[in-house]
Amino acid sequence: MGAARTRIVIVGAVAAGSKAAATARRRDPTLEIVVLQDEADIAYSACGLPYHLADPEAIPRHRLVARTPERFRSDGIDLRIRHRVEALELEARSITVVDLENGRTYAEPFDRLLLATGAEPIRPELPAGPDAPPVITLRSMADLDRAVPLITGVHDVVIAGCGYVGLEAIETFRHLGATVTVVERMPRMLPAFDDALAARVLAELAREGVDVVLGEGLAALGDREVVTDGGRHIRADLVVAAVGVRTNTGLARDAGLPLGAMGAITVDDRMETAVPGVFAAGDCAETTDRLTGEKTWLPLGDVANRQGRVAGENLAGGDRRFPGVLGTAIFRVFSLTVARTGLTADDARRAGFDPVGCRIDAPSRARYMPGSVPLGIGLVADRPSGRVLGATLVGADGADKAVDTIAAAIWGSLTLDDLADIDLAYAPPFSPVFAPVQVAAEVLRGRLRDGAGRVG
Repeated sequence: MGAARTRIVIVGAVAAGSKAAATARRRDPTLEIVVLQDEADIAYSACGLPYHLADPEAIPRHRLVARTPERFRSDGIDLRIRHRVEALELEARSITVVDLENGRTYAEPFDRLLLATGAEPIRPELPAGPDAPPVITLRSMADLDRAVPLITGVHDVVIAGCGYVGLEAIETFRHLGATVTVVERMPRMLPAFDDALAARVLAELAREGVDVVLGEGLAALGDREVVTDGGRHIRADLVVAAVGVRTNTGLARDAGLPLGAMGAITVDDRMETAVPGVFAAGDCAETTDRLTGEKTWLPLGDVANRQGRVAGENLAGGDRRFPGVLGTAIFRVFSLTVARTGLTADDARRAGFDPVGCRIDAPSRARYMPGSVPLGIGLVADRPSGRVLGATLVGADGADKAVDTIAAAIWGSLTLDDLADIDLAYAPPFSPVFAPVQVAAEVLRGRLRDGAGRVG
């Protein structure tokens, strides 16, 4: 008889779980791989949900799915949809599973286990009147399916929360012709960005007819309205809860796995937990800030996929390491693109750096070319070394390219000298002779040389 096949069990099959399964299968075709998913859908892009709602013809539902169940099964992966894991028996190397279709409970053994249980949206618990507006979230395909019949003919939408999901939902519902009001409990929006950038986003929202209420949260759902804790009554046919997400780590906690300060599962750079052979990846797992070395939690789709790839390699016997994150992020607000990467000045100071910064506006293309508009860049560097530490960007053109350039510079520990002199592509339709990132680096380099440099 041949040697027994190594048995891999993966709990969760959206981003990290599906990526890990595919990666493990490619690395070792002999593995026995079982994937358990409590939802009916797998391997979908949660980030794409608002865009499907806005234009289902351009982005049909099936296009949100990266890998179908049939594809998994054709690769020899035992995919079990609507199977919920109830408990982890880590010492026994077994988990308890419920088949949600028939209620059958069974034990599933494993040699190596991956927890990819993700995060869940925070849904405010509010007193509601008899004709209260429905409240939706946009986190899963099930959320999407619940939302579709509710948006037909909707006129007044209140979005609770002004993070990335909330901002994407604003554009979706304005595209559908609804009146949109944003209610944000914090006194200002986009706390990871400076005041000048946040002001530009607020101005863009006002230009598009979006009302923004800052410093107030939802207190109650009245009859076709919401009531804020500041006593404001706002008409609403629909409420979108976009106040954030929390880790889905109940299984890990109950099994005794250590959790970090933000509630995510503690892992090393192999995505392995404190229990050998038990891994965690995606929105349920911690990660490491590449600049500070501190543990953090960053529930973003690209991070989940990259962690899943590392976990998949190691589930299959590899030794791949996850190198950490910079917090690079980007989103669109109507005509504006807003992006960030690395540390803010305050973050850098807390981490022990001596930050210096500048904010510039530079043309996104050659000034005489159609479509050339100002691109705002706030650049932060370390004063003693000149090392690039972070940036925030806003503009109608070029922010996507610029933030990735700066992220690569930070990743490679480049200095302002390096960034100012880097050899980038130039042609008038695409860029000025000196790209905006080079202009920012040169300005900040000059201020350092002159002993100046505004921190911000």
